[in-house]
Amino acid sequence: MTERILFSLENCIKCTKTKELINDKNDIKIITFPHDISGWNEKQLFDAKSHDVFEDLQKTAPILWLDGDKKVGYLRIKKWLQDNKK
Repeated sequence: MTERILFSLENCIKCTKTKELINDKNDIKIITFPHDISGWNEKQLFDAKSHDVFEDLQKTAPILWLDGDKKVGYLRIKKWLQDNKK
């Protein structure tokens, strides 16, 4: 099965809107980080770096990670969801 993770930030309007889009999807895990990187714990840093989204999250969010393929930003994620409806 494909691993799907939404990486998001607290207090992020685009992240909140994206979470609303995927609210009914049980196959997407949601991980929310503090907005300020200095508030991230070791596990959060490890998760972001091991999924290759650490650099991206410093610039923008949300990021949908699909077994290594990344959809960065609300609009790209929304389009991917529309294109991949089941």
